[in-house]
Amino acid sequence: MSDTDGIEDVESYILSSKYRLRTLEHLAGTVRATPTDIADSIGVSQSHISRALSELQEKGVVELRVPEGRTVGRYYGLTEKGEDAWPEIKRQIRSIEWTIEEPSSPATRSVVGLAKDEFGEWLRSVGLYDGDEVTIFYIDPEVRSSYSDEELEEALRTLIFDHSMDDVSIPSDDCWSEVLNFADFSVIRVRINDEYTVWIAFDRDQNVSVPDFAESVAAHFDT
Repeated sequence: MSDTDGIEDVESYILSSKYRLRTLEHLAGTVRATPTDIADSIGVSQSHISRALSELQEKGVVELRVPEGRTVGRYYGLTEKGEDAWPEIKRQIRSIEWTIEEPSSPATRSVVGLAKDEFGEWLRSVGLYDGDEVTIFYIDPEVRSSYSDEELEEALRTLIFDHSMDDVSIPSDDCWSEVLNFADFSVIRVRINDEYTVWIAFDRDQNVSVPDFAESVAAHFDT
């Protein structure tokens, strides 16, 4: 491998190893990091990360940000080539399958009904993410018409990947619901049994008792 390889070769090389991919992903989110920083962040052994860094350095994707002879505090960062490769790699790993369909289970029907009762005409959408796919059980027709398929998919990626509940440094048992506020709307997200995340989007400035509402949502999946 050499730093003369084309960008597509670089992307394929990175995507072919989960360790190279996770290492690049971590470095894309920070200015610099040590192998220990990366290993601790993603929960793998430092030996895997050290090897991945060596491979990525050989490829010209990362660089050592301190003198080679330094034995402690060996910080790495992305090169210009790594920064160029990341956007397309990010797009590929953030791809999701999504559908809009009528709620088919008692739990999802009940949650849609609960959300309609709570927010009425200010309800924007109700959906569920199971770790692989997104299912939208309700979306206001006016909201749907304002998004192309591509725009809606990007909005879903942002909701799932850029605002992940897994990124919060609190045990999942303690962090099971939250509110995200955007310019024109808010989103309540409720984690269900570490398997599913339900979201309810509604127009901003609507009064709601979030803990009580989140508990009501979760309760429908416990029955």
